[in-house]
Amino acid sequence: MRRTEAPHIIAYVTLGEGPTTMSVIVDADADAVRIGQPVKLKFSPSEGGPPLPVFTPA
Repeated sequence: MRRTEAPHIIAYVTLGEGPTTMSVIVDADADAVRIGQPVKLKFSPSEGGPPLPVFTPA
């Protein structure tokens, strides 16, 4: 398993359809992320598996 750069922004994201999921916010400044901030879905490649869903600020 390879390590990734810190810091990791772990968040609970509530989808428009209703469910809430724990995920990662990427391509964002950790100090700028806020609770309730809109996000967009993005897929991140993984080693030997399917792409992983992550989120970026909208």
